[in-house]
Amino acid sequence: MIAWITKHIRCYLLLLLFSFILSGCSVLRESVISTEKISDYAEALFKRQNNLTQQVMMLVEEDLTVSEEEKLTAAEEAMHEACHLLNEYANREIEGQKISILFRKQVQGSFDECEKKVIEMEAILNKIDEDALSM
Repeated sequence: MIAWITKHIRCYLLLLLFSFILSGCSVLRESVISTEKISDYAEALFKRQNNLTQQVMMLVEEDLTVSEEEKLTAAEEAMHEACHLLNEYANREIEGQKISILFRKQVQGSFDECEKKVIEMEAILNKIDEDALSM
């Protein structure tokens, strides 16, 4: 009887260990997938922000009204401030520096505000483009 109980306990422990291993693998796989999605999102956001900065640099100040120039300058400063962690992350990655998990979490926490400011900047530039076309 004791041999039977011992044999079944071992089987139970092996099944329990196996289930922990499988659940650990699925959590790890989900973590890798979400990390890839976050990385793709960060890259896309970084590219959008840089594209807007290039568009601003291409504008000729004489073509802007004082009001448009003030709005554009304020929006650009707000965007750069909101996206500074993302830019710092990109610079560190380009330079091959090690990036801590804490810093990655800080960067992820700044995504919403950064995207909000990017959207505001896109709207201002679209309005300037529409105004220029209507003239």
